[in-house]
Amino acid sequence: MSTMSEMDMEREEMEEGRILSADFGLSVSPAPAEVAPAPPRTVETVTLEIRTLQRQAQQIMLGYAVEIGRRLEEVKAILPHGQWGDYLKNEVDYSQSTANNFMRIYREYGAAQQSLFGGEAKSQAFANLTYTKALRLLAIPDEEEREQFMAEHDVGSMSNRELDKALKEREEALEAAAAAQDEAQGARREADRLREELADQAQVYKAKLTSAEVDADRARAAMMEAQEAQKQAEINARRIQSELSAATTAATTTEVEHTQLLKELEELRNRPAEADTGAVEAARKAAIEEMTGKVDKAKEAKKKAEEKRKETEAALAAAQKELAELKAKGPQVRELTPEEIQAMTAGEVEKAQAATTERMQALEKQLAQADPDTATFKVLFTSWQETYGKMMEALERIKAMDSDKAGKLQGAIRAVVEGMA
Repeated sequence: MSTMSEMDMEREEMEEGRILSADFGLSVSPAPAEVAPAPPRTVETVTLEIRTLQRQAQQIMLGYAVEIGRRLEEVKAILPHGQWGDYLKNEVDYSQSTANNFMRIYREYGAAQQSLFGGEAKSQAFANLTYTKALRLLAIPDEEEREQFMAEHDVGSMSNRELDKALKEREEALEAAAAAQDEAQGARREADRLREELADQAQVYKAKLTSAEVDADRARAAMMEAQEAQKQAEINARRIQSELSAATTAATTTEVEHTQLLKELEELRNRPAEADTGAVEAARKAAIEEMTGKVDKAKEAKKKAEEKRKETEAALAAAQKELAELKAKGPQVRELTPEEIQAMTAGEVEKAQAATTERMQALEKQLAQADPDTATFKVLFTSWQETYGKMMEALERIKAMDSDKAGKLQGAIRAVVEGMA
């Protein structure tokens, strides 16, 4: 829309209307007609006639404006460069902005073959416009969009202020739609980025899971090795336990034998000597000597058996210690369960997936809210509600003056609403 203030626009439109009236002898005041005496006229009736004549005068002014614009275009094409401004000032007394408005009116609304004495406008909808409304509608640069706007709004029954408001709402709707579209594109880009990020995270967690499986294989091998060592230690401990039992038995046996031999030796030594023969005494001495040898051997065997028993006890203690240590390490080298392996990475994957899902849902909601068509519909629907309210107010006033006409208009409104439904 133009940056010109509403007061400046109205002032310029009044000036252009004055120019058109002066150039073509146009007057918006109808000549009084001599008619037969009629019933007293109401203020509403006269006002309606005035508004009708104003609209007709404005439509005539639009036709003249098209023709002035056509001729200004022609003169500008003929004049040498640099003389356009002087021509406007000296020959037609137009400001640059006024001349530009006339030429824009011609370019946008006038048909190529149109002349002051015939021809048609580009569109019948445009032909029925007043000059001021046609000028305001130039805020919509595209002709098709301008026609669509006129089809959606009852421009003919609007005041200039209402038209300005509708044009402003349209511009705001377009800006809101553009902003919504930008927001939607941003949301789509963010969604794509999150999908790529999730895919990258999945690759990372897959690598972690592979590494965890390798570690689990190593732990499983270490556990099997430890189990084998523990098994061998148990076998060794049982063997040493058997050897200790045998050594203890041997030590006990040698102890008994040694004790028995000592007893027998003591008996031989304490036996009274035989007086009758020397041979008997010699035999007794020989027996004592032999028994003494046996006692010494038994004593030596007892000593060795005791040493063996102590060595075996020490070996057993060492084996038991080793076995205890291997059993203590058991929880550290035990085989990992599939659930434990999965838990190494599954928790992180689920957490990332949950966060990404939540973000994706938020983006989908944002995309739905950022739909440009929805934003445009919202603005247009609000405008339509306001227009409908004003139509109902006007219908009530018409009903007070002409109930039949009001009924027809109400039927037309109902048909349109039903068609929309």
